[in-house]
Parts: sequence; structure tokens; C-alpha cells
Amino acid sequence: MSDKLKIGIIGTGIIGKSHVRGYQSMLNDVEIIAVADLDESEARRVAQEYDIPHVFSDYRDLLKIDEIDSVDVCLPNFLHAPVTIAALEAGKHVYCEKPMAKTGPEAIAMYEAAQRTGKKLSVQMATVFTKETQIAKHLIKADALGNVYYVKTSHYRRRGRPYVDGYATPHFVQREKAGGGTLLDTAIYNMARMVYLLDNPEIETVSASTFQELDMDEERRQNSGYDVEELGTGFVRFKGGITMFVEEAWAANMDGGDGDRIMGSKGGIKLNPFTFYTDLYDMDADVTFDIDAYERRMRSLGYTGDGYESSQQHVVWSLLERVEMIDTGAIGLTVARITEAMYQSAEQQKEVDFR
Repeated sequence: MSDKLKIGIIGTGIIGKSHVRGYQSMLNDVEIIAVADLDESEARRVAQEYDIPHVFSDYRDLLKIDEIDSVDVCLPNFLHAPVTIAALEAGKHVYCEKPMAKTGPEAIAMYEAAQRTGKKLSVQMATVFTKETQIAKHLIKADALGNVYYVKTSHYRRRGRPYVDGYATPHFVQREKAGGGTLLDTAIYNMARMVYLLDNPEIETVSASTFQELDMDEERRQNSGYDVEELGTGFVRFKGGITMFVEEAWAANMDGGDGDRIMGSKGGIKLNPFTFYTDLYDMDADVTFDIDAYERRMRSLGYTGDGYESSQQHVVWSLLERVEMIDTGAIGLTVARITEAMYQSAEQQKEVDFR
């Protein structure tokens, strides 16, 4: 591989344009070779704006370009699996926008395709690369928490449903295209963070409920075909006695939720604002850290640096073999299996057992 990663981007909508801008900040490391979109006129406009040489209306034509090392899939959820698998089988690495897939079986097929072809599959999981997550990982590795046995992720929006509350497009709220609602759109970020911090444990059981109770603009309801959940709650047991509680809402008559928390036998962590809870000299201690100063010091000592500052940068640097890759494909697969089981549990009103 050359000093630059040669990339093809499939999808030039809102997400695709965002990824293009991300690569523009890494032009010393990246060269965008081609873009593809069914809306060829928009793809050509994006290509002209960013000086991208090749434009296609059919992504399969993009996959025929030999010099492309990696493909960035920026499409609606229902297209993630077929396009990703085609790209892997064409000999390309893949960076796929979240969620990994519309369903658990699709995610499994994607991961198996990567294993079969020997190509890298990464999923856009921005929360894995935040400073708070990396400091939490450092503390867990240092045994500051002891035995981690319970994690919780709790996030609410007051009114943040796509399209019906005024932003994004209708396919976000159509199960046929998106696969689900808030669990697949926003909860997957928070679950991915926890799965990463727990070293991707084996799932044992999943129990969940989903809800769509709040009123919405009736015209937008009809125009969008809204048929997904606005609130999802779940209870996941992992091997080793670890439990994860999940609650996520696009819309709720409640404040912002409890955030992300990790509990261990020696200490616990709240990620935002970052706080370490422990017992010192038989007294309760709530400890805050200057994580920016820690990062600067570790960087100056050569222990950390570029390549882990964002999901997109990490994929580029790891494919250029400058840093060790975090396997977001495996993390995405675990999260996809959890969300699939959550929907199954909610529909059947019973626990899903993986054992």
C-alpha cells in the first residue's frame, strides 16, 4: 500500500458529504478516487467541489477500480449489508456507517464475508474514540475498578425523532429500510462503547421492551410511514456475570437520562462529566481527572497520539499500518446481535436466550 489510502465513497447524501469533509482534513494520508450515488447529478456536484476524479451512478462500477484500497459505505441501513459484502468480495476493505446492518443476520453475513475475504471491516462507532472512553479503558486495564459487573447507558431526547420532529428523511422511521428506530439509530453508539469497554463479552440473555406513545404531526406521520420505536429499554446478561441496562429515547417526557455508568468492585465511572467513584481510607471519594492534561502528557511521552482521535482517522491510520486496529466490526456485530434480540424480545414479550 502507498503512503496514501485510496478511497471510494458510496453514497453522497448527508452522511457521505460528512465523510468527504472528514477525509479532507487528512489529505496527507487519503486520496478520494471516486464517489457513487444513484443521484448522479449530486454525486457530480460533490466530486467537482472536492476535486474527485471519478463519478458513478452504479456502485459496482466504482468497485471495479483496482487502485481503490477501501470503500466507505454511506447508505441507508437496508443497503449496508449487500453493498459491504460486494465491496469485500471485490477485494476492498470497508468502513461502514452505523448501524452495521438493518438486522442481526445481515451483520453476521457482513462479518463472515470479511473473514472469508481477509479484508478489514470497520463500523463507524464514534463513541469508542472519545477521550472519556479511552480514559475509562485505561482505568479498567489498570484494575482501578476491580471486577466490572454492571454497566448502564441511559439517554433521552425530549423531541428528537427523525423527520416527524423536523429533521432528516423518512427512511429513518421506516422499519423496512432502517430496521428499527432509536435502538438502531442512537442506542447502538452507547452500547458499542460499553461492549468495547467490556472487551466484547459473550451474550447470554436479552430482554427488552419498545414503545411509540407520544403524539406527532399527523401529516408527517402519514407521509413518513412511521412504524418504529421512539423508546427502547433492554436488559442484557453477558458471560462472566456482567449485566448491561439500556434505555434510549428519541422522544420522552423526561430530562436527558442518567448517561453512561460503569460499576466495579473497587470503583465506578460516570463518563460525562467524567467522575471516578471509589472508597479511600473508609471514606467515599468522588474523583475528577484533568483528562486533557493526561492526554497531552501521554502524547509527549509517545504513549498515545494520532490514529485514535476519531473513528474515521483510526480506520485510515490502521489500514496504513501505523496503529493497531480496534475491531469495530466485531463490536458492531455484537451490538447488532443485541439489538436484533431486543426487537425479538419486545415482540414476543419474553427473554431471548443465546446459551
